[in-house]
Amino acid sequence: MISVKAESPFKILYQLPKDINLVIAIGGRGGMKTYEVSKFIAFSSTILEKRCLILRDEKELIRESILNEVLLRYDTADSEGVLSQVYERLETGIKDRRNDTMVVFTKGFRASSGSKTANLKGVSDVDIAIIEEAEDIRDPTKYNTFADSIRKKGSIIIVILNTPDIDHWVIKRYFNTEPVYDSNGEIIDGYFDIIPKKIPGFFCIKTNQEDNPHLPQQVRQRYESYGNPDSPLYDQHYYLTAIKGYASTGRKGQVLKKVKPISLKEYLELPYREIFGQDFGTSSPAGMVGVKIHRNTVWARQLNYKPMDTLSLAKFYHTLKLTKANKIVADSAEPKTINKLKNGYRGEELSEEEFITYPSLASGFNVVPAKKGIDSIEYSIGLLNGMIFYAVEESADLWTEIRNYVYAQDKNGNFTNDPIDDYNHLIDPIRYVIMEEKGSGRRGSIAVPQ
Repeated sequence: MISVKAESPFKILYQLPKDINLVIAIGGRGGMKTYEVSKFIAFSSTILEKRCLILRDEKELIRESILNEVLLRYDTADSEGVLSQVYERLETGIKDRRNDTMVVFTKGFRASSGSKTANLKGVSDVDIAIIEEAEDIRDPTKYNTFADSIRKKGSIIIVILNTPDIDHWVIKRYFNTEPVYDSNGEIIDGYFDIIPKKIPGFFCIKTNQEDNPHLPQQVRQRYESYGNPDSPLYDQHYYLTAIKGYASTGRKGQVLKKVKPISLKEYLELPYREIFGQDFGTSSPAGMVGVKIHRNTVWARQLNYKPMDTLSLAKFYHTLKLTKANKIVADSAEPKTINKLKNGYRGEELSEEEFITYPSLASGFNVVPAKKGIDSIEYSIGLLNGMIFYAVEESADLWTEIRNYVYAQDKNGNFTNDPIDDYNHLIDPIRYVIMEEKGSGRRGSIAVPQ
């Protein structure tokens, strides 16, 4: 009987539930990702007779990494020559002598650094596909195209990567984020712990050097020295990202630091009135959000992030089934747009088809101007940061804004009290709703007259 000793976080690979088709092994250096997955591939390809494909962004680089590790694991298991009676170990993989079929072979998303794509034909008859150093794959369509070609029943994809930056598609698609705190309980600006989303068929193995009992002590001490301000090796960014495995925005001075995720299903089930916030934009996003508020808690979801003219917005409101009973708090810098959305369209302004398809355009919508004043941005951000704030995890553009909305810096690099005028096409309409509901009566915060 063959047995494999696997470290605790990776034992799941040998007993994966049948509904799991994607495993992401992610984290910091020294977390055994490559070692343990290579062991699993050597075992699966020979003992379980699974056909395994190894991919990397560039095929030319595969031999330098996990393929070599797989072959080393194979050599260890074949120390008495038992496996070599059935399999042939090649420099490019492992071949089954019985049918002359490669059971471990490699491909690249690109054949070389100078090419755009590689030939990925023939990958449908694969049991296990391993994508190594997936942080190098920045285009999600590459992964989508490949994953859609893996069609064998029961097949799985294993993605291995060191934690990339916060805007990488792997993070956006499969993880929520939480703030990282220092030893004093203060939030460390620009860094986030990654929390796997509950997605059917997906399982995450997250490790770093703390999970590796075999890491030499001198290596462990060196890793820890990167996070020690008294060490000559001190490098906080490297320590938090490469060693601890946190995701980074690369930006400091974040405005909204304590936002928590909530699923769209949970948001829709909240028994509170939804108020809508609207930013305007025909070349930039006409950001629209839905917001629910109860006592000191606010929940928000993204509804639109595309540029839209006034008529397109009115049609969009109709598709959302908004009526006069639904309040929309809009950027008061556009009074003409607000008036048109509020008062509706006359007969000569729309075609007969538009009147039939969008009947509510004639009566208009309950659009009110946002309350503004000389300190309304600072004040509304203060209100928002004083509340428990949840953002719908499926609202990708909203999360991008939350992570990148930072305070502006003066000429000396010091942070001011004013946020940058960017990454705010959804945050601004959330502020409008907060001011409407929580900022009433504030001196200096007034609605622009229509």
